[in-house]
Amino acid sequence: MKPSLRQKKSDRFNRLRESVETVMHDQYGGRSVLASVLKGAAGVYGAAVRFRAKRFRQQRLLSHRLPCRVISVGNITLGGTGKTPMSIYLAQLLHAAGHRVAVVSRGYKGLSEKKGGIVSDGQRLLMAPSVAGDEPYLMARRLLSCGIPVIVGQNRVRSGLLAIRRFHTEVVVLDDGFQHLRLQRDIDIVLLDAMNPFGNGYLLPRGTLREPPSALSRADICLLTRCPPTVLERGASAPPGSLEVQAAGNIGRPIFAAAHTPFLQECLGGEWDNRPDDKPHMEDRAGEPVFAFSGLARNDAFQNTLRDMGFDLKGSLAFSDHHVYSRSEIEAIASRADRKDARWLVTTEKDRVKIDPDWIHTMPLLVVGIRMDLGARTKTFERLVMQKLFPSSR
Repeated sequence: MKPSLRQKKSDRFNRLRESVETVMHDQYGGRSVLASVLKGAAGVYGAAVRFRAKRFRQQRLLSHRLPCRVISVGNITLGGTGKTPMSIYLAQLLHAAGHRVAVVSRGYKGLSEKKGGIVSDGQRLLMAPSVAGDEPYLMARRLLSCGIPVIVGQNRVRSGLLAIRRFHTEVVVLDDGFQHLRLQRDIDIVLLDAMNPFGNGYLLPRGTLREPPSALSRADICLLTRCPPTVLERGASAPPGSLEVQAAGNIGRPIFAAAHTPFLQECLGGEWDNRPDDKPHMEDRAGEPVFAFSGLARNDAFQNTLRDMGFDLKGSLAFSDHHVYSRSEIEAIASRADRKDARWLVTTEKDRVKIDPDWIHTMPLLVVGIRMDLGARTKTFERLVMQKLFPSSR
């Protein structure tokens, strides 16, 4: 059977996307025609980014201040640095300190991204993942136990005002907000991968930089994520990559080290336990034969995490970030896992929220979530955040 015209177009697009992604992650400055074209486009993009930032500095583009405190979590590269677990961490920290908190996110690729809306009122989930976006839905689910609402929308100023009006919010945690200069913030926390903070050094679309490293001068705190546990245990004041970050960004800001600490949840019969903090002991799963699938900015990092957790990884399938799964895809994944003699399917929390429970029949599913761990300097980091958010209470 010959492929349809639509299928041919889809195949050509996928091949082009794969070629572009290869160039974007090329550390050695490829000399292909595509690399040259993307480098030229990156120059245009960089000029536009710098011009926009200058317009905001000169107040020719207006920024707005909400009548509450705002803490932004962001990065300067595409995905994979841990913004979602960090936003959850900060929301829980502020809630535990007695503040009324709401998380505001763009809702990337959700159906409510343009018009906005309430994902959770802190008591119940009001949107499906397809409407909210996978990451806001995940945050809303994780924060239900604290009663913290989550709101989405491209217009973060409007979303912040909604949070204040509906929930009397005192502190907004702005997820992925470093480039959203329309909304003023009291503290900017920027996350960077400790081992590869600036990708290949090129701006989009030649590389993965959303802004040049000099943009870190706007940050109040830099957090180098994916650090080895040994760095956290000794409480290093200069984590791996910190000198590179200081020099490239020309900054004198505090820099902390953090690790992505995994935890497990089980889905038996397709049902997902509604208590996300309950987890089986990971040591009980050591050596288990598993088949992994994920749609992340860093699928390779997820696969390495599974190996570090002690799983016997029989195979894996990687999809693009924010991939929306179909029933046929999940059934094909389960069938492939069965052929590889895997006992479990394993995926991420972010992927799991997009999978209907009725689709998982043939094989039990393990779900890996991530928590942010700052090790020995946790208290120092938390005190600094509180001091910068509430300077009058020192």
